[in-house]
Amino acid sequence: MSDWYKEWFASAEYLDVYSHRDKTDAYNLLNLVKRELEFGKGTRTLDAACGSGRFSNLFAKEGFNVTAFDLSMQLLRIAKQNSIEENLDVKYFRSDIRNVPLKGSFNLVLNMFTSFGYFNTDDENFSFIRSAYQMLNDNSYFIFDYLNKNYVINNLVERSEKIINDKIITELRKINKNRVEKEIIIETKEGEKRFKESVMLYSKKEIIEGFEKYGFKTYKIFGDYFGKEFNSLTSDRLLIFFIK
Repeated sequence: MSDWYKEWFASAEYLDVYSHRDKTDAYNLLNLVKRELEFGKGTRTLDAACGSGRFSNLFAKEGFNVTAFDLSMQLLRIAKQNSIEENLDVKYFRSDIRNVPLKGSFNLVLNMFTSFGYFNTDDENFSFIRSAYQMLNDNSYFIFDYLNKNYVINNLVERSEKIINDKIITELRKINKNRVEKEIIIETKEGEKRFKESVMLYSKKEIIEGFEKYGFKTYKIFGDYFGKEFNSLTSDRLLIFFIK
């Protein structure tokens, strides 16, 4: 599998395709974190694969002490610009999640919106979990937001189409060798662009075992950002709070 994420996340079209992912998810997660973990102002937080900073900036606005990284300079520029406009002090930097040049004592790590499973091997996919364990203080938390494998397989929409900002966006999806793959076709007056996504499908059991391998323990499991109980068939998200 090619490094699809480098081209796709660096494109100007990425945020068009995921424009439905607004700040609502971040607000709901923030409320859930505050309710379940009683964290608040000053909490040292690392947002891993932060994208355009939806979660980073909102947590910082709430008073969390946020450090955040992503591989895409395009998304980091947006995240940084938004933080400046809101007068927020978020420490953004660029990094590949497999090799984060960071040492620190964090109380909270976020890995949101299926920023996991992009690579070809389990060792690559779980490499940041090992690193994060070393970065976290004792009795601190890792919040992991991922797709629900069973739900994806049983509810896969093979083709969808939408129009955003005069762009016709067609998404073609399939399951191939335990990965969910998507081809994104974007048509404009200037022509056509094509991008790919490919994410490894891990089960809840495999995720938990992967975290436990490096020392984490499962604290709570939810099926959405509101804190609804996880159901292996009907929940579209797998949201796990792990504790060190």
